Amino acid sequence: MKIALVSDTHHILSSVEKACRIIEKEKPDLIIHLGDVMDDAEVMEAILEREVRRVPGNCDYSIHEPQELLVKTEHLTLLAVHGHAQGVKSTLGLLARHTKERGAQVAFYGHTHIADESVVDGVTLLNPGSAALPKRGQKPSLAMVTVGTSVSFRLIHL
Repeated sequence: MKIALVSDTHHILSSVEKACRIIEKEKPDLIIHLGDVMDDAEVMEAILEREVRRVPGNCDYSIHEPQELLVKTEHLTLLAVHGHAQGVKSTLGLLARHTKERGAQVAFYGHTHIADESVVDGVTLLNPGSAALPKRGQKPSLAMVTVGTSVSFRLIHL
């Protein structure tokens, strides 16, 4: 399974459009927007003419959307969150523990605006960075994740 991860687009439509052009070429099985701003997922759906799954971030004020998304594949369970509720700007330990509690082996998160691939307490944690407002000198990015018996993470700059 191939999954596109996009996060922290913050209503910057030029970044949303660039991300969509990459996604169209990559042809993933699933697209997940990791929040901030979740409404941009609707713009992506209109451009791509397909579903974009989403979770809200700290700049999203929807009480109707689930705070997390579980995706079960043949071999792994994946958790998608924005990350603010798990304190990812301070530590990844809480996210790793929450991921295990949800029965998942891999977590996708955003919030930090910093692309990262880490393993904490045996849990793989993947952050695609920000498609619009990256930090620490990083370039705007999204990620493609290939999931089988393991995961591979590929960062793509916009």
